[in-house]
Amino acid sequence: MEVSRMKRLTVSLDDETIRKLEILAKKDNRSLSELVRAAVTSYYDLIQKEAKPEHFGEFLDLLTSREHVAVDLGLWVAITDELNEKAGDNFWNLVKKVGEEYGIQFRERGINNLSEVLRFLELENWAKVKEVSSNIYTLILVGRNETKLVRSFLEGLFSAMNINAEMSEGLRKLFVKIR
Repeated sequence: MEVSRMKRLTVSLDDETIRKLEILAKKDNRSLSELVRAAVTSYYDLIQKEAKPEHFGEFLDLLTSREHVAVDLGLWVAITDELNEKAGDNFWNLVKKVGEEYGIQFRERGINNLSEVLRFLELENWAKVKEVSSNIYTLILVGRNETKLVRSFLEGLFSAMNINAEMSEGLRKLFVKIR
């Protein structure tokens, strides 16, 4: 990083934060100043992309648990196109079953409110969730070809969680209303 002019900044840090900085600096073979500059730059870049820093730990947990995968959007569209064209009832019942398993996991974790469930699914990139009112949500999907997949999954999830909701489809959208 080229810097034409430096300014000195004094900050107060607790012992634990200092310990972490020293470990990172040693691991990366950087000075504390270089490490702090890199951290601030990374954080700034993330904020500029409108990322939510409070979700980073959750993203990391999702990917490192090896229970989830990140899939290229083009590949995802190809997969869902093929599923919509060729998948039979057994497949769609299996998708509902997976949704039920999710619902059971949510219940076991003490998550039983639809808003929290949808926030978690948004974190997993199932859809962008817009809360229209306390009982109506719009799920904006990545593509219109995944509507049946998401709907089937949610049917199983809602069933397992005893959430009485109706769903209706739009173009690239699912509308969810709690009854």
